[in-house]
Amino acid sequence: MLNLSIIEQAIKDVMAQQIQEKKWPWIREIYTYGGEFDDGIDAIIRHFPAIWVTFDGSKTPEKTGVNKTKMPITFVVLVGADSVRNEESQRHGAGADIGTFQMLHHVQQLLTGNDLSSQGVKGLAPFELGRVKTIFNTSTRGQSLSVLAQEFSTSYTITASDRIREEAEEEAWLERININYHFDPKDYGFIESDLVELKE
Repeated sequence: MLNLSIIEQAIKDVMAQQIQEKKWPWIREIYTYGGEFDDGIDAIIRHFPAIWVTFDGSKTPEKTGVNKTKMPITFVVLVGADSVRNEESQRHGAGADIGTFQMLHHVQQLLTGNDLSSQGVKGLAPFELGRVKTIFNTSTRGQSLSVLAQEFSTSYTITASDRIREEAEEEAWLERININYHFDPKDYGFIESDLVELKE
């Protein structure tokens, strides 16, 4: 069954495939983002150029059936690059070095309209392009750093478990209560039952 962990991993896998096929020779690492930037940029600069993937959140779920709910969600892909040249180079790139604008363009081309079916994912709506945010655009220790974040929105359907389905069936069953009346035949000569229809 599809879940957030599967989706996040498939995003990383489809990008890693670009490296394996030598289409993205400029990337060093693809991570799941875990708050690394909160500890300061110095701790992660050695990994640049790098890509991080993180789950950003969801919008209000939409119930589409008795046991089905459509879940609109957003993932964010962060791209980071540095340059010893100047501030413009870490965004645009220079020589053999790639900039974050170029990295972002590659990620947008790869994921926009992608349903990750190439990674074995089933039931995911194609990604739609969202907002771009600047996370870092600064200089430290003679290096210019840039980190951009690209939102991608999609949705998938959550199907309730068997337990919830059984509860739903039980609730429907309670609309009609079958009451059995057991009489002793030697006293009354019959055994009888009745069906009571419950009004809403």
